[in-house]
Amino acid sequence: MFRRAISILLLLISISVSGEQKKTTFWRIQDLNGKSHYLFGTIHVDDNRVTNFHKDIFDALANVDLFLNETDEISDISILFHEQPIIAEELSERELEKIKELSYFHTLSYENILKMKPWLLALIFNSPRPITPYNQDNLLKSYALDKGLRVQGIETVNEHFQALDNISDEEQIAILKKVLARSDKNRIDDYESLIKTYLIMDVERILKIDQQNTARIMPNKVWLKIKHNLLIKRNQLFFDRIQSRLKNKRLFIAVGASHLGGENGLLQQFRSRGFHLEPLNSLN
Repeated sequence: MFRRAISILLLLISISVSGEQKKTTFWRIQDLNGKSHYLFGTIHVDDNRVTNFHKDIFDALANVDLFLNETDEISDISILFHEQPIIAEELSERELEKIKELSYFHTLSYENILKMKPWLLALIFNSPRPITPYNQDNLLKSYALDKGLRVQGIETVNEHFQALDNISDEEQIAILKKVLARSDKNRIDDYESLIKTYLIMDVERILKIDQQNTARIMPNKVWLKIKHNLLIKRNQLFFDRIQSRLKNKRLFIAVGASHLGGENGLLQQFRSRGFHLEPLNSLN
């Protein structure tokens, strides 16, 4: 009787463990016609800790027809600039000195920096690492091109910028001022918390930390205003456009990992439409 009880207990433990969902940022998606596609949640940094891709990534790239990136390439850099430069006239001398210091750190022209959209400059300056072209997204895209794949954006550059372009000049300056007031430790702590969370590969936790970090660099009213555009509206747009391309192509989809989790995240949208999702390995 005792042995039987132990056997039942071990069986229940086995069922519980096998039923746990593997944490990952990479998924094979089987559509309603049985065709396989792949969804990878990226992090937009060049940190070596997140660029050692697993063999599953390269195997997937060898078995698709189209690489879908989050956004089209920027072909006209004028989209980076404000219609009428406002930074120099809206900031104090101390804040402008901070901008000059950060522009050198990120190897950007100070003259061009002053012409940029304040919200965009804030996002750049909130990073504790210099901006480089070797972020995780670009590496994946390079691997896709090396395999002869066509690369395409899910959204246009204009659509990508629209979520924050729509806020007022006053709100943009408020975001920039909050970023300039942050210490190096603030920026490093937020960056490290996101990296460590990404390495755990819990997409719900990644979404939570990313939202917390973003909310810290803007007034609460502004964050509430743009949160819907940044996540909910874009998640729906992403899913609709991905679905429209599933019929004729086998896809490798690379979007920010924050778009995977949540009630309206891409994983939930695929599941609710009857797609089968299988977790794969993303990093070594």
